[in-house]
Amino acid sequence: MASPASHLKYQWIGLISSTAASIWILVKIIPELTQPGAVWVIAASVICAFYCSDLLSGIVHWIFDRYGTEDFPILGPSIIKSFRDHHKDPQSICGHNFIVTNGDTCIASLPLLACGLILNPADQLFWVSLFLFTSIGGFLTNQFHSWAHEDSPPKIAILLQKTGLILSPEHHAKHHSGEYDSNYCITNGRMNALLESTQILQRIEEVVPPTVKKNSLSSK
Repeated sequence: MASPASHLKYQWIGLISSTAASIWILVKIIPELTQPGAVWVIAASVICAFYCSDLLSGIVHWIFDRYGTEDFPILGPSIIKSFRDHHKDPQSICGHNFIVTNGDTCIASLPLLACGLILNPADQLFWVSLFLFTSIGGFLTNQFHSWAHEDSPPKIAILLQKTGLILSPEHHAKHHSGEYDSNYCITNGRMNALLESTQILQRIEEVVPPTVKKNSLSSK
């Protein structure tokens, strides 16, 4: 089981690595802006990343809510436990500092950034940009999640929540009602409608039974 100190070290490494990788990709993309239509390609990738990052947040959230245990190697004590504890005390996330709030999502964004680094933007500008901006959305997911629980979030957060660009408290409150089996997406919440209408996660659970019972997630 990793100690809090060692996990914090990994979070710092994740933050530094993801920041360096993001800057590296940006340096590769900037020269391509002189190419015809490049701005529109990047704009399209940003729009797609807006939805992709939200969908990924929902899938990851669902997996850690419904599968695995707190003693699962590596992920259990640090990641899975934090998801389960959040249901018991939703406001505790508001007391975390920046690195504790966002360190794990920085680590999770590294595979996407690696894909962006491997591809050549001269030939794959859309995909390089998509990996970059999806990773940025993923990195900021837990910050948006935290703001959705705060009583007095920053003014910029309130503005972004009202415009629907990031997760709003009203939308996320649906996840914390009942049995925590809906509204898993926590970047901006836009993909929850698709997941709820298709019931795709519930269909998967019928094939692969969860290791966690719904009522065991309740804080009541």
